[in-house]
Amino acid sequence: MSEKAFAKAKIQPLMRDEIISLIEHKGVRRPAVCTGHWIHINELEEWKQPTLYKTIEEYPEDVVVFYLKKPALFDDTGNKYTWCDVPGADPSIGRTGSVAVDEENDIEWDVYDKISPECPDINEPTMFCNNPPEDGRYRLLWVSDGFWGRLWDYRGMTNSLFDLYEEPEHVHAVAKRVLRFFKAAIKRGVEEANIDGVSWGDDFGMQRDPFMSPEMWKEFYYPYFKEFCDYAHSLGLHTWLHCCGDCRKLIDMFIETGVDVLHPVQKYTMDEKEIAEKYGDRLTFWAGMDLQRIMPFGTVDEVKAEVRHFIDTFHRPHQGGLILTLNNRIQDNVPLENFVAYIEEAYRYSEEVGQREAKK
Repeated sequence: MSEKAFAKAKIQPLMRDEIISLIEHKGVRRPAVCTGHWIHINELEEWKQPTLYKTIEEYPEDVVVFYLKKPALFDDTGNKYTWCDVPGADPSIGRTGSVAVDEENDIEWDVYDKISPECPDINEPTMFCNNPPEDGRYRLLWVSDGFWGRLWDYRGMTNSLFDLYEEPEHVHAVAKRVLRFFKAAIKRGVEEANIDGVSWGDDFGMQRDPFMSPEMWKEFYYPYFKEFCDYAHSLGLHTWLHCCGDCRKLIDMFIETGVDVLHPVQKYTMDEKEIAEKYGDRLTFWAGMDLQRIMPFGTVDEVKAEVRHFIDTFHRPHQGGLILTLNNRIQDNVPLENFVAYIEEAYRYSEEVGQREAKK
């Protein structure tokens, strides 16, 4: 790492080996903070951007998160780096009016059956065009929507729920397509981008309970999670799962399949203390600050208090286990002062906790 890499940092970031030790509960000098994947500064109001860039520069992320180049949802030009290469399959073609979000991309199964087996192309030369320079920090690759998420990218949520009952072979076919792509992508990620971990999104939770029973999850998703996590571990990678909503009934199976890090433990759907106490010795938490109430509508003091609450709840003294973040992508309804307060307090209190532990 260059001595000048973080010259403007008020608090120096944790390095790669420290994050590995934190995830594996072997100790760390302070809790970690990683918000980068959940804040896209260029998408927020322009007047906020200079302050946000300055804040991130002063408090650099403890983990570098970057995206795989996303395959197109539809492409009928001959490019195989797409999830659907069937000519004319894109439902938006010729659409003149608006439709519900659930119907934006949904295709019929007879269209899916025409998709080339090699889609998405695992040899796409620009797959790692977003690969950032190495600077000594842990490198986390975000690959794509996962096995369940990809099903409803193809079919829409309503259709997907029926498909679990009516089209089980197709549900498995989609999962196998995702698995093929994910395994190839992380192998290349190790070779071409020196990644340390892989993350993907599969939103199995609603505000109350998962979308499906634990029995159904085990039938349709357990095998693919297990194979993917086993393969990632064989490459020396950690596995990071984003799963919104109440997923309490699935967490034991997540752990059995090999998930190492869970995001976000969504407030108001699950009790964070209960989850931390039950799973804190078996999971690391990429625990997310609430974006439904506290960040958008709380005061600065309430935001800071929530930061301290999360760190006190999920961090395990002399072991680690916490990477603090937001529970999803930040929107413009979050006041600028609340975001800055969150970042500053996250690092300040993390340092305080680390120093306090070091004295014991």
